[in-house]
Amino acid sequence: MILNLPALKAQLEVHLQQRLKDSEPFSLELFAHGEANLIYRLNQTSLVRVAVNTPNQRFQGDICRVTQFEQTILNYLQGTGISHELQGAVLEPSGNFPYTYLITNFLEGGPLNYSRTHLFKCAQSLARLHRLPRDPAYAIAHLTPSLPVIQQPLTLFYNEAKAYAQAYFDFPQAEPAVVEMLQTVLGKAQSRLQAEALLEQYPYVCLVHSDHTYDNWVINDKRACLIDWEWAELGSPAGDLGHFLSPITIQRYQGYQLRPADREFFLQTYYNALEDRRLAAIIEKHFAVFGVYPAVRSLCWTAGYWVTALRWYEAATEDESPSAVARMERLHRSRKQFPELWQSLIEWLDEEI
Repeated sequence: MILNLPALKAQLEVHLQQRLKDSEPFSLELFAHGEANLIYRLNQTSLVRVAVNTPNQRFQGDICRVTQFEQTILNYLQGTGISHELQGAVLEPSGNFPYTYLITNFLEGGPLNYSRTHLFKCAQSLARLHRLPRDPAYAIAHLTPSLPVIQQPLTLFYNEAKAYAQAYFDFPQAEPAVVEMLQTVLGKAQSRLQAEALLEQYPYVCLVHSDHTYDNWVINDKRACLIDWEWAELGSPAGDLGHFLSPITIQRYQGYQLRPADREFFLQTYYNALEDRRLAAIIEKHFAVFGVYPAVRSLCWTAGYWVTALRWYEAATEDESPSAVARMERLHRSRKQFPELWQSLIEWLDEEI
């Protein structure tokens, strides 16, 4: 669906004027266009997050559920400083505005740049998020049944990775070298599946964000905040650590590569920030067992996405669709980076559990 952005903004302005019932004029400007939301800056101090798309199958094509889902999470996190503070919610379309939305505060700051300062703040925020269930006020029961609970995460992530890779295997233009790399990664991931039993011996479930691309962080002088919770779930905190440290995630930031010393710095900062040695020992076991699987899934997803991008965008011209041309350019960069990302992943998979 192609959105008429000027018309949507005009509708939203009329709707907000009626809803806010404020005689004072207000400003409304498009701030960002995410996968699921259009985000408007309201009066410089707030954001309006309008749900316009469903980013994954859990919402079954119902964009209202995107808003409801994020409202549940922001209510849970209210007052923690981990994310936006919720100021209002409209969960049903109205006669003059056919979308749902949230109103939150505006967070000052910029995206993650992987400096030691930023890594320190991100590690502290993730530790604060992951230890929340230790406080009865933040029991995960507050998030069920709204959020999916991930059982047997190694098996789930492996099967999803295998499905993404199969899309590439079935592609007539699949490159033999890439096929071999994917098969090697899947083989090594499969050989580690028996370690899943260790997670059952040391159970721990919390809210995990699951989408740590650099621009889903807002970092300022005081703290690092997480935004965009559409992929959140209840599961092992190692899912967040693995996605944050995945070379596929990190290279999205200007093709960056995280140094091993910075990786160790981040993990040690995180374990210290948990302020609970027993919990740190449990999560360390989880990370050793499960941490690599988000990267396995991301690598296989990357190859599967090439197939989709080539089918949809390969013939597009700059005049017809600048965004399609930009997507093809990202695809070619991704293909060049793939062997290096694969090598990093192989080294991770070869680490002892």
